[in-house]
Amino acid sequence: MLGISVDHIHSHRVFAASMGTLPYPLVSDWHKQTVKDYKVFNEKSEVAIRSVFVVDKTGTIRYTNTSFKADKKEDYEAVFAELEKLSQ
Repeated sequence: MLGISVDHIHSHRVFAASMGTLPYPLVSDWHKQTVKDYKVFNEKSEVAIRSVFVVDKTGTIRYTNTSFKADKKEDYEAVFAELEKLSQ
């Protein structure tokens, strides 16, 4: 599991601290290539749309949530349920 953001690494540290701890690393997509590739970049405001993708070992996208809310327990539960399916 990996978190990708167009924010600077310092913003990642603040975000992670605000969440307590995160069970995954955060990396910076400073040049915004990944968010453009996944079509979750808002060109007008030049920010990424907070999204979650579950990608299996073959590179196939198995789950997408392009309205993910970091403070919404249900959104995490849906992601973890999808990850559980992949581990079976």
